[in-house]
Amino acid sequence: MKREVLFLIVFSMAQITMSQTEIPDVIEQSIEKIAESTENDIDFSDLADDLEQLKNRPINLNNTNPEQLSRITFLSDRQINNLILYQLEYGKIFTLFELQAIEGFDSATILKMAPFILLGDEPNLHKLKLKNILEYGRSQLFLRYQQVIQKQQGYSVPDSIADKSKNSKYLGNPARYYFRYSYNYYDRLSIGLTGEKDPGEAFFGKYQPYGMDFYGGYISLNNTGFLKNLVIGNFNAEFGQGLTLGSGLSMGSVPGISNRRFARGIRPSLSVNENDYLFGVGTTLKVKKVDVSLFYSNHRKDGNITRMDSATSRAEEISSFQETGYHRLPGENEDKNAVREILYGGNLSFRNQVLKAGITSYYSHWSAEFLPGIYPYNQFNFRGKDNLNAGLDLQFVFRNVYFFGEVAGSRNGGMAWLAGFQANPDPRLALSATYRNYGRDYQNLRSNATGQNSKNSNEEGCTVAVNLQLPQSFVFSGFMDICRFPWLKYDINSPSWACEYQLQLNYSKIRSVPMYVRFRYSKGMTDLPGEPLPLMSAKKKYSARYQAEWQISAYLKLKSRFEMVADAKGNSPYRYGYLISQQLAVHSQKKLVGFNILYALFDTESYDERVYMYENDVLYGYSVPALYGQGIRFAALITFSPVRWLDFWLKYAQTWYYGQNRIGSDLNTVEGNTLSEAKIQVRVRF
Repeated sequence: MKREVLFLIVFSMAQITMSQTEIPDVIEQSIEKIAESTENDIDFSDLADDLEQLKNRPINLNNTNPEQLSRITFLSDRQINNLILYQLEYGKIFTLFELQAIEGFDSATILKMAPFILLGDEPNLHKLKLKNILEYGRSQLFLRYQQVIQKQQGYSVPDSIADKSKNSKYLGNPARYYFRYSYNYYDRLSIGLTGEKDPGEAFFGKYQPYGMDFYGGYISLNNTGFLKNLVIGNFNAEFGQGLTLGSGLSMGSVPGISNRRFARGIRPSLSVNENDYLFGVGTTLKVKKVDVSLFYSNHRKDGNITRMDSATSRAEEISSFQETGYHRLPGENEDKNAVREILYGGNLSFRNQVLKAGITSYYSHWSAEFLPGIYPYNQFNFRGKDNLNAGLDLQFVFRNVYFFGEVAGSRNGGMAWLAGFQANPDPRLALSATYRNYGRDYQNLRSNATGQNSKNSNEEGCTVAVNLQLPQSFVFSGFMDICRFPWLKYDINSPSWACEYQLQLNYSKIRSVPMYVRFRYSKGMTDLPGEPLPLMSAKKKYSARYQAEWQISAYLKLKSRFEMVADAKGNSPYRYGYLISQQLAVHSQKKLVGFNILYALFDTESYDERVYMYENDVLYGYSVPALYGQGIRFAALITFSPVRWLDFWLKYAQTWYYGQNRIGSDLNTVEGNTLSEAKIQVRVRF
């Protein structure tokens, strides 16, 4: 049948779309929250990749499901549920304007969605013929260079000292190199290849003869008869709520971002998170309402070696898996690819309009014994070379309530489960709640469900969220997460608890000036030094934020933010911090040239009051600096597209610290009070 593509809304002055340098505010807040939860650098490129692919291959609203709609990451669970329920009751959607009849879909939301959706009949499948693949396929190549301008200590150590001290000098130059190539033939065939060299890593030569320190790639075939997809190379796999298996980045793994997870099954990945991916082959077969997913992964991971075989020089024991992906020093290179990881298993799921049920099981094997040091807090953690995980997940709709849950187990008998619901008791009100109970002996290194611990174990908690449409264009949203940890933790020598609350009020009556105010409070337990045993004490943190966007014209937008933080431990007095920022974005009439300038003032009493701030960056590049101390942050991003097939990005960022004569620590130390970074990227489309 003829495919009718309906892009019915012309971009207006108030339009906020997903451009090369703009990300909706809800995604910015999610990225900031994920950055707060980890000390590691995270590559968010899989998120941007999904949105870029959606722009090239929009979702047909008349032939979709919750999993596909969840790829439009700024849509809430409430909006997705309401859209699916509307279709179940009224059938096909004929015009984009009809979305305004669905609760939660105002004109601003529809404008955001416009680049990613279409309306029509069943889509035509583009035939996989060599002539068509060569003629209609589209490729793009990214090349990126970035570097800290100031000289860091790890690059200035004399060779005479470096020869005597093994890990006193970086092996390579301070530049970061990155490339990314992708080919797409509609939604049928895609090919990707990526590579990255981190600052300090060698580039060719003795320590890295192959150039980049990390390479990844894949070939993906989709929608071929009963073959739903086939991925060879780098991929991620997630099913259910991620409790049994959830590899890769998930926006739903941190409480307060999303109460429910839309697992995307097996999907290709060009992420450069070097130790958080699968490599091998994965496929999903579709037989009527049943999906069968199978996967096999086999690749090497970094690990801290504690014992080696003297004859073969192979690792026999490791104490932990490395997560940074850095190989800048001889010691880091020794841990590179220390252990081989093999995973294989699958998922069987059934789906109809109101029910989805699935079974997931997989086996894990490592070539070296995983034997971390034994302490009271980690005595229930995984040890050994083999593990087996299995779980059941369920999602179903009953009237206007969406239920979901998952139960999982590990080979040692440990269990974990979660369950929740989302309801719309009133067209203006959305409620959701999730309860989780992860046993202290649940052992799963690939579990990635919602939780406050870094691993899904030793945690019991409940999250409640509400979204209420108020009169006069006000929207109130909030969440509460309360949990306890029945066993000890790394820095807490007794059972403990934690809680987090957030309230946010959005106002959008004046379309050109959307704004919100947000309050957040968190409280947990920590150990304070004491004799003969450490003393338990509470740690509290408050934060308040006001943000407004000013659409001055079709080509000029301002964004203002004020944020204040206060925290205290035990009976100590509160310490404070604040951030004030102003952002200006301007582009030419045809968007050939764009400028984005950010200026921020920050003042915090210590690192504990740090403020995370998302910055606009080059496509597939991310910057979420943690600002603390006293200083000024400045960032300028220039985009230039002289012709349709060529794009340039140039970014310069600088942080100036008041009253400091040294920045950073160890080999990353910079003498002085200024830290600057430059980034250049080019994209060629053909």
